[in-house]
Amino acid sequence: MDWFYAINNNRQGPVNPETLARLVSDGTITAETLVWRQGMAKWEPYGEVAAAEGLDVPGQGVDPDSAICAVDGKRYPKREMVEYEGRWISAGNRDVFFQRLREGVPLDTGSIVPGPYGYANFGRRFVAKLLDGFIVYVLNTVLQMLTMPLFASSFMRDPEAIFTYSIIIQLIGIVVGLSYGILFIRKFDATPGKLALGLKVLRANGDKLSIGRIIGRYFSEWLSGLILAIGYLMAAWDDEQRTLHDRICDTRVIKARA
Repeated sequence: MDWFYAINNNRQGPVNPETLARLVSDGTITAETLVWRQGMAKWEPYGEVAAAEGLDVPGQGVDPDSAICAVDGKRYPKREMVEYEGRWISAGNRDVFFQRLREGVPLDTGSIVPGPYGYANFGRRFVAKLLDGFIVYVLNTVLQMLTMPLFASSFMRDPEAIFTYSIIIQLIGIVVGLSYGILFIRKFDATPGKLALGLKVLRANGDKLSIGRIIGRYFSEWLSGLILAIGYLMAAWDDEQRTLHDRICDTRVIKARA
């Protein structure tokens, strides 16, 4: 499984377990270096991860007759391993490794990236959503006030004008919401509310959201709200703090600062 590491808060990687071991050996990765791989809830110092998972410890000598397993990144004696095209696999991981080969799974692919500070928790996302909601509400209110005089004289003569006005108000709300998201997320990877809380919304592989995905995410939020807001509440117990619309659109909200 590939690893990411942070140098001066800049994400590096992905690197496979063998490369990670070499980086530890040459001093690029120290005990204090933050590292992360898929399955970890947040970035942690390499020294703590190494101690917990049996990985190479910085500054500690290694047995020359041992090697790093390409599957789990742990060091084993070579007599207990098999070599395949220059990669070493421990006996316990041999079936997993060759099963991946049979299935055509790439062995050196990138992973989901939460950033050096981890995923945004429910509370932080909730406050950011409140801020964004207030800003969008103010924008909608201003536009509604500007639009109302155009229909005021028609309300008394044509009752259907009220229905038409309500439809226009709904369309204005959609246009404002979409424009708000597209403008800020495309430029800053975050809406003003998320920027204020130090959050970013990205693809699972760390890429920026396309305009199409931003639009899809906007309408997916309707579904999150329609089911008694359970779609939003999912972020409170999901292992990657995802909401329903995050799952639908393959997005993650990460913390850009501590």
